[in-house]
Amino acid sequence: MKPELIEILRMRWLRLRIYRYRGSFPVAYRILRNYVRIEAKRE
Repeated sequence: MKPELIEILRMRWLRLRIYRYRGSFPVAYRILRNYVRIEAKRE
């Protein structure tokens, strides 16, 4: 994985974590995982 992609993921993760509520972790994780999958296909 490219360093710039890792940085983008980190920023997106932090942004998703702003919306903290019960059960928000699995949701944020799923969003991020799907994003990674899409990005991996584009390369």
